[in-house]
Amino acid sequence: MELSRAALIVGGVVMAGTYVPFTLTHGPTSINIEHEILGWDMHDWGFLMGTVPYLLISAGLWRLRGLIAGARPGLVVMCVVMVLFAAMNVPFRAIGPPFDLFLLAPASVIVAATTPLRGAARTVLIALAAAYCCATALTLIPLETSDGFGGYRIFGLIAYAGVGVLWALFGAVSGERDR
Repeated sequence: MELSRAALIVGGVVMAGTYVPFTLTHGPTSINIEHEILGWDMHDWGFLMGTVPYLLISAGLWRLRGLIAGARPGLVVMCVVMVLFAAMNVPFRAIGPPFDLFLLAPASVIVAATTPLRGAARTVLIALAAAYCCATALTLIPLETSDGFGGYRIFGLIAYAGVGVLWALFGAVSGERDR
């Protein structure tokens, strides 16, 4: 398996996998309950979730830019935003506000709409765009309202667990056979 696809798969799995301990240490609402798992609190899990996957996914996506050539403007925005989001999380040693979604959502729509890929790879890109757009919409709901219906966890399930699984799936199906 080529390195770019492996980076997407590992990045997606790490993003989806770290959502579980992150949310268990943080709690079910926007208020941090300050639990620990394996000696790490939500800041440690959030830092891992907000840096390593973003860097791996961005690197893998960038290396596949030739395969996704028609979608280059959106692809460039996505890669730059992911690297900047990871860099933003470093000084805080935690995951920061999801400002990245306000650029990732429209850029992912552009990529999904303009990619020359067909079949499963295109379907996954469309699902990623939908997930990014849903997560962005959920960030616009006030926390007081969102907490009342479990919106904090719904957001995380879509923005981190769901998106992580979709990036891993894209890495798995983005081989030459899908051109």
